[in-house]
Amino acid sequence: MVLCYSRAFAADVKLHSANPAKPSTPSGTVTQLYVQFETPVSVPESKVQCGSGLKQCADTWSVVYYDGSGAPHKVKVQSAITGRHFASRGLVKLTLEPLTPGFSRVDVTFRSGKNPHVSFEHTEKPKKHLIKPADTCDKADVCISGSVVPAVGSGPTYNIDSKANYTFVAFGKSGANTFAGSAAIKTDSRPTADPDSFHWGLPLQHVSTGPYTLTWSLIGMDFDKKAQAMNLVSAPSATWILGKTLTKKNAKIPNVTDVLASVGLDLTAGVEFGDNLRNDFAVVNKNSNGEGWFFRGVPAVNAYLVVPDVLKLKKISISSGYTARILVRDELFLETRHTKDPVPKLLSGTRNYLEDNISFMVTDYLGFQIKHKFGELPPAFKFANHSVSIGLVYAFSQTTVP
Repeated sequence: MVLCYSRAFAADVKLHSANPAKPSTPSGTVTQLYVQFETPVSVPESKVQCGSGLKQCADTWSVVYYDGSGAPHKVKVQSAITGRHFASRGLVKLTLEPLTPGFSRVDVTFRSGKNPHVSFEHTEKPKKHLIKPADTCDKADVCISGSVVPAVGSGPTYNIDSKANYTFVAFGKSGANTFAGSAAIKTDSRPTADPDSFHWGLPLQHVSTGPYTLTWSLIGMDFDKKAQAMNLVSAPSATWILGKTLTKKNAKIPNVTDVLASVGLDLTAGVEFGDNLRNDFAVVNKNSNGEGWFFRGVPAVNAYLVVPDVLKLKKISISSGYTARILVRDELFLETRHTKDPVPKLLSGTRNYLEDNISFMVTDYLGFQIKHKFGELPPAFKFANHSVSIGLVYAFSQTTVP
């Protein structure tokens, strides 16, 4: 896929949100804040971090809280430490003098450029989960996209292509390890138009300090919309993350760079193994090798380009992902080419799946999307021959704090 973009207007560094960490004392005293930059972040980590042998925090961060009467009080920031993969995730942990219980509001300012700031109100139970915009649907924790086309004299046709990932718990240093629940739907109401695939899983993930992540969906299930085919599946994988943020110096503000675009490439090596629990399709060449256990090699590659603040939109994102499933033994395949009704077969070989997306985000979370799909997805591996859809998209990511 050729990636191209128009020159964007320079975008200033912005803070998206701030939330208190879980109090460590029975009195509910807050001593740490989690601050979320809007991503991708053009500021280097060295400009953001302070304390613990680094530069003084007073030159980098300002925190002011307001008591019950509305009077402001400045708070000393002791340290600021960036989270893993800061450029793409944008999370910073501030350690500060204790905030007096009962504060009404807290203002956090990053002292650089135009001094971006963010505020939050007092809550009895500080949030453990932060929500932020996602660069692409592939990198989002929740992405809901689809379309509905009405018709005269018949029912409407619909297309649903959505996924959700919810983190139950984060543990380890800086929340490097997470245990979550995930689900994905790729289907529509037309009989031969697209892959018919539903999936749920329980992934355990480790985010390293280096450019890679390790993920193991410990157990999950694949099934089609009529549950005629059903697999129990486990899927470990490793992903190498490559990325680059394109910036230029701000002509008006010294020592500030503006984001023009960000590009990335994710390379994944993984396997899938499990058991075919159900196959209700009548297969002409059915034999004993077509059901039961299965094992697949699953290499994948995903490329993306994100251009912020262009054409009066929040951003335009372009992504292309390819996944190959290399089958060790025969599995179900629904042939939809040159036939009105899908023809079920048992075949080995490689199942390919390609998906291209262009998203035009009107807000941080909502926009419209053009999607192209080609190939097959488990468990029925129903063939999609260049399916194209246009519809709305709603996407965000969850930043989990330990």
